[in-house]
This record gives sequence, structure tokens and C-alpha cells, in this order.
Amino acid sequence: MKLYRHKDINCGFIILCPEQKIALLQATVNSIKSRYPNSPYFCVTEQNASDEDISELNKICRCYRGKSTFSSLINCGMRHARSGWNFIVCAGAIVRPRMDIKFSYFIESEKDVLYPISENKTHFVEATLNGLLLNKNMWREVGEMEEEGDFEWVKTLWALSAIQNQVKFKAIANSKIC
Repeated sequence: MKLYRHKDINCGFIILCPEQKIALLQATVNSIKSRYPNSPYFCVTEQNASDEDISELNKICRCYRGKSTFSSLINCGMRHARSGWNFIVCAGAIVRPRMDIKFSYFIESEKDVLYPISENKTHFVEATLNGLLLNKNMWREVGEMEEEGDFEWVKTLWALSAIQNQVKFKAIANSKIC
């Protein structure tokens, strides 16, 4: 793939909804439905969610249970992802239009991890999860994140594993998801 050219990446959305807040999930789903009508999406919540909470979340979109950490929610989401490229989005975020097009200009291969620069944080380990774009094939090759421990440390260990697999990390300016 050529850098700095638009690519049709057919992205999906994994919505992290650890606190089972229906209104936040609904706002994010509505923004995805209106701006990305052909993109699949689903949410992932914590394992301690009650059956009633899961039932309510499933009324809005398909919901899966992860464990109790952000890394476990991401792992669960990537295991269930149907699209090759997947945006990680936190419930409550209003997803901006054309983010798939903007990010596609910086994709060279499936081994790219793209994320927005937010609050001047340009390094993957300290960057926001909101808007992280991951490829499912790359994820399978690198492996899942550790599910226990400090999240920045977990991201560091996963990034080291990714770098050993020739993955490139790319911080994208002016690309906050909401």
C-alpha cells in the first residue's frame, strides 16, 4: 500500500463500555450509525456486569463480556472483531466523520498501529485509547495484551512485542475521535 493515498479500509468499531452506562453507549452508537452506516460495531463491558445490564446493552448493540481491565476489554473486542481494521472507542465519544479516510492516508501495511495525538501525548504508551486503530491480522500475530497490571506497563510490554514483529506505531495529528 502506498503511503499518503486514500485506501478503503472498511473499518469497524469496538466500543469500550466498562461501566454499562446506557446513555453513553447510545450516544456513541448513534454517531457511528449516522457517520459510518456500513461499519460493524459492538461493545465490550466488564465481566461483573449483571445479566440485566447485558440485556440492556444488547438492545443497543451486540455486547461481549471482557474482564475488569482496559486491556482485557480490548483483547475481547479484537477476538470478536469482524473487520480487518478496528477503531477502539470509549462509550460516550461522539465519533467524528471521515476518520477512516484520514487514518487511511497513513497506512502502509497491516502492521501499522495508528492513534490520535491528544493533549500533546505522542507516544503510544501514554496516548489515549479513544481512536486507536488496530488491524485484526496484526493483532493475532503480535498476541494479546497482558490483562493484569498497570495499563501503561501493559501497553509498553505489548508495544515491545509488536516492534519485534515489525509493527510501526504512528501518532496522527488533528485526529481526535470526538
